[in-house]
Amino acid sequence: MAVLSGSPDARLPLVGRDQAALTIRAMYSDGEPSNVTKVLAGSPDTLAAMAPFLSQVMNPTTLDLATKEVVVLRVSAVNRCDYCVPTHQLVARRSGLSAEAVETLSAVELTGAGLSPREHALATYCDQVVADAAAVDEDLLADMRRHFADHEIVELTVLAGAITTLNYVAGVARIPVDPRTLAAT
Repeated sequence: MAVLSGSPDARLPLVGRDQAALTIRAMYSDGEPSNVTKVLAGSPDTLAAMAPFLSQVMNPTTLDLATKEVVVLRVSAVNRCDYCVPTHQLVARRSGLSAEAVETLSAVELTGAGLSPREHALATYCDQVVADAAAVDEDLLADMRRHFADHEIVELTVLAGAITTLNYVAGVARIPVDPRTLAAT
């Protein structure tokens, strides 16, 4: 599998449609997949298992996309993911988050500027989950419960873990941000 042209900095191959295993080629049928999908395609069984899981945790449920983007952007910023932060800044804006909220969530240090109390509680929760999930204390959990039902806290926690996994893959692979993303900002 060759690295696609235009991605000389990637340390793991970005698998094109023609090189993708037949078992996952359908994931390329709706247009050009993300660069993280192309890296995961290097391990077809892993991608085949992860795709439905990621679809479940990323798509709207009782939680809207803007709320999920708070998690995606905050976790990616804390994990210092050079691929996920710029990619999800655009997605977060499209989901309805303000420019100030996106900027705050993208910073390594959380200030709370431009965040609603609900978004701030969630961002603070994400910071603690990434740092040490076992150290989430009763006060932080009580703050989360003011804004979210228990089943939503479970879902948000699973989302934070899934995004951390993608942050790790993107970091190791040094996945380049898609030029289409950069052009859209």
